[in-house]
Order: sequence, then structure tokens, then C-alpha cells
Amino acid sequence: MKLQVKLAIYNALSKGIIFAAFGILLPILTEQVVYDHIDKRLVARTDRIMKIISRGGINEIILEQDCSFESYNIFKEEFVSITPLRNDMPPPETQISNEQVLVENEKLNHRVVKQAFVYDNQQYMLRIGEGLGTIEQLNKAVVQFSLTLMILFIVVSIFIDIGFARLMLRPFNRIVKQKLRLPKNPSMYVFQPVKTSTHEFRYLDDSINELMRKTRDAFLIEKEFIANVAHELLTPISILQNRFENMLVEHELSEQAEDKVMESLKTLKRLSKIIKALLMISKIENDQFLKQDSADLDTLIEDVCDELEDLIQEKQIVLVKSMEPVAPVTPVNRSLLFNMIFNLVNNAIRYNNIGGNIFIRGERVPDGYRLQIQDSGIGMDGSQINNIFDRFKRFNPSDDQGYGLGLPIVKTISDFHGFSISMDSKPMKGATVTILIPKSSFQ
Repeated sequence: MKLQVKLAIYNALSKGIIFAAFGILLPILTEQVVYDHIDKRLVARTDRIMKIISRGGINEIILEQDCSFESYNIFKEEFVSITPLRNDMPPPETQISNEQVLVENEKLNHRVVKQAFVYDNQQYMLRIGEGLGTIEQLNKAVVQFSLTLMILFIVVSIFIDIGFARLMLRPFNRIVKQKLRLPKNPSMYVFQPVKTSTHEFRYLDDSINELMRKTRDAFLIEKEFIANVAHELLTPISILQNRFENMLVEHELSEQAEDKVMESLKTLKRLSKIIKALLMISKIENDQFLKQDSADLDTLIEDVCDELEDLIQEKQIVLVKSMEPVAPVTPVNRSLLFNMIFNLVNNAIRYNNIGGNIFIRGERVPDGYRLQIQDSGIGMDGSQINNIFDRFKRFNPSDDQGYGLGLPIVKTISDFHGFSISMDSKPMKGATVTILIPKSSFQ
């Protein structure tokens, strides 16, 4: 999950908790405020009625025959009642409370103030009530409104928070895009700082630049060392080869001496191939090859198969080629592509069984074009596949033809052209090499 989404969810949850607490407390606070307001009105009405009684006597209020009085408004929300009390009982204290009042056989919740008074040596109880139905409706309305407002605010805040987080993380995304998605060659790394006002992002950018500066220097030293060593070794190897060849031609040697000279020539030839392979890798990594050609994959594979025809017939291998038509690949270096496919097909032949099969398939896929070379040979296990493209990794010690550089060269050429390469294999079930050529490589 992205950081900006996590931040938005965290903010939404925190605001939701605050709103939930507010939604729970709001009805209570509202009820208390309304009760205080009603209580003040009830006390004021009580004072007015007591003044009326004190000025004009209780006769100012119409009493029933039993010396009681009750009056309700048309909505049954307010009432005033006066009832006589026994004189032998102490008068109760004035109080305000909630009561259920029976009005026309219907129980209604009221807020009631009770106050006792004495008139003409008779105790009376004055009760003034105000209905609570509106308060209950108000509380429900407040809860519904608070819940709706809370949900709306949370939804809006999520979008606002995501937008703000995206804006805040924009320098970080630029750092990831420009600095962490590294170029294939560290020497092409761009050290331009990313503009940001956030201290942590600036520190991250500076740290990555410093790390890449050290990596680039080490990479350049390594490439320069390999190139220099390769050049320096080719000259003495060439001299030794000429001398051994001259010894075979110009000197009469014993059969045992000739065998030793021939073995020495094989060793020098093998060493020369290794050095040339290293030199090729170094040149490719240093961008010393041009990409100005266009290559038709079907034709390129035909040329490779024609060159390896003798080896294919020698091992009685059945080669099946199935290629979907596709536009030429460009811009490329055709000789390097030929070398890449040659190494792959050559490996498929070399590590195959007598009378085995090789399938070369090409098909268009949404990401571009997928080229697969599959054999029915000895294969390899998972631990070997993890290091298959590393230099000087040989997985068949009995094979004196390989030097552990064929597949690293293939990987270097693939990276040079922006292709992706992978291998899938199981012991004794063959191997499949897959090359994905992106859409951008076609005309």
C-alpha cells in the first residue's frame, strides 16, 4: 500500500474517531442545554402564576369542584395543574424532573416543575410541565445530521489528504524515478539534486548521490582494469602462439614435444577467447558499440541456424521454428544481436541430448515481442539458475568448451539493447530462455 494512501487512511480514521466521540457527546450536550432552557421557562411561568395568585387570589384561576385545576394546550405539550394537599403533611420542596403524564389515555414525557404553596390555610401543589417530544426528535435529528456530516467530511478529507500527500511526496517520487530506478550504466547517473523543501527528502537525495558517486568510481575502475588487462594480455598471447606455431613448422620435434606444443596452443587459444569475451563485455558496458542498424528477427535466426547447421546435424537435433511476423527491431547493433542469439542456440545444441529437440518461438505480447529458445537437454536446478548470468560460472565441469562467459555476454547484449532476459529450467527436462523485446524497439 502506498504511503499517501496510508496517510489518508490514518487521517480519516483519526477524524472518524473524533467525529464519533463528538456524535456521542453532542446529543447529551444538546439535551442538557435544552433542559436548562426549559427549566428556566418553567421557573419563569411558575413565578408568574404565583404572582397572579398573590395579587388576585386563587380565584383568579378557575378551580374545579374538587378544588383542582388542569389546563393543556392543544398540542398536549404544555400543561398547568393545581391540586390540593393534605394540611397535616409537610410541604414538599420545589423540584424539577422528567415525568410521564397521562393525557387523554396517552402517556407523554414531560419536564415538570413542582412547587407547593399555601392559600387560605390550604396547601396546594402547582405543577407546570412542558413536553419532551420535540427534544427527542431534536436529538434524533442531531444524531442523524452528525452522522451524515461525519461521513461526508471523512470522504472529502480522504480525497483532500490523498491530494496533499501526493503533493508532499512529489519530491520523493522524483527521487525514486531519477535516482533509484538506476540507469544500466552507473557512469550515466545524473547527480542533479531534486528540488524539495523537506529536509528528510533532501537528506535522502544527498545520500543516494554520494552512494552512487562511490559506485560509479568503483565501476569505472573495474571496467578500465578489465579493458587494460585484456589489451595487455592479448599481445603476449599472440607472440606465444606465433612462437609455438613456428616451432612446429621450423623445428623437428619429437612426437612427445609436438603433443606438448599442441596442448600449449590449445591453452593459449582458450585464453585468447576468454580475454576477447571479457573485452567485448567491457566494450558493450562502455557503450563503445553503435546502435544504428535494423534487424529482422526471423532472418537473423535463419542466419544463426544456417551457421550452426553442421553442429545440429552432428547431434541429430530436430529444430522447430515458429515466428509470428513482426516489424524489424531498431535501432540495434546487428552483429551483437547475432552474437546473442548464436550463443543461446549454440548452448541449446551443446547441452542437448542426441536426437533432442530445439524450439524457437516468437510471438507478439502486450508488452512487445517475446522470443523463446527451448531445448530438451540436461537442464539445471534452481540454485544454478540464480547465477546463470554471472561471469565465470560453469555448471558442467566436464564441458571443456565453455568458460562461463557465454550467457554473461548474452545478458550484457540484452541489457545494452533494453531487452529483458530470463531462464526457466529443470534437471533433465531442458531449459527455456525468454527474451522480451519492448514495443519501443520496433518501427
